[in-house]
Amino acid sequence: MSLDPHVDEDLGLALALAPFSIGCSALDDGGRLLWDANDTGTSASFRLTPAEEEVVRSAVLCAGADPGDLILLATHHLGRKSVGYDVVGGTAPAVARWLPPARWRAYERTVPLGSGPELWAEASTAVLSWGVKTRSGFAVDPPLAPGRAARAGERSWLVARIGPLRVREPVHVVETVVTDRRVALAYGTLDGHPVAGEEAFVVHRDDDGTVHLTLRSLTRAGRGPWRALFPAILVAQKLYRRRYLRSLV
Repeated sequence: MSLDPHVDEDLGLALALAPFSIGCSALDDGGRLLWDANDTGTSASFRLTPAEEEVVRSAVLCAGADPGDLILLATHHLGRKSVGYDVVGGTAPAVARWLPPARWRAYERTVPLGSGPELWAEASTAVLSWGVKTRSGFAVDPPLAPGRAARAGERSWLVARIGPLRVREPVHVVETVVTDRRVALAYGTLDGHPVAGEEAFVVHRDDDGTVHLTLRSLTRAGRGPWRALFPAILVAQKLYRRRYLRSLV
């Protein structure tokens, strides 16, 4: 059965079916959720255009409710996940000399990017807005508004496309650093991520104006079915690290 949630009759039918089905949902050609009505009949979620979202928020406000109570589905699911490792802050993005915690697969590498204030400004902005990841083939869900930097405590899905597959990785921002000489973003894994650990992207500059990018990571095997795939994940990790180190050049 094909239903269009923009049509009142189809929307009503989807909601009516919800209490009597395991779930009603629809995906677009890219595999993204269009709408979903769960099996309890108590909630429904939809993918909206910005204009449609504004209409919904206005309707909620006119009804006397708080539009702030509306949350993104991705945010709802992320909020229920636990941090998947025990050394939060272990990449220490604010310090120049790193002493990684014991018994972790630790990685650190620094590459020069060039020099000059324009490069520094561009690289700093990119790091704080997930640019190292997005320039390396990932998408961020929910995406940041243009011009906004990530904030400590925020949760996101990092979406990697591997051939026809998409792997959604739940993460939280551990720390951001902003000084005249050092800008960084560190993020850690949440339950359900293919690995457990933390990664940091740091741009820093010398007295002569040379700008560098440093990548740090702490890695262990993920839980559940991901554990058996850990050797293959390590191979993919090496590939992405090369992309990260070239992402700001």
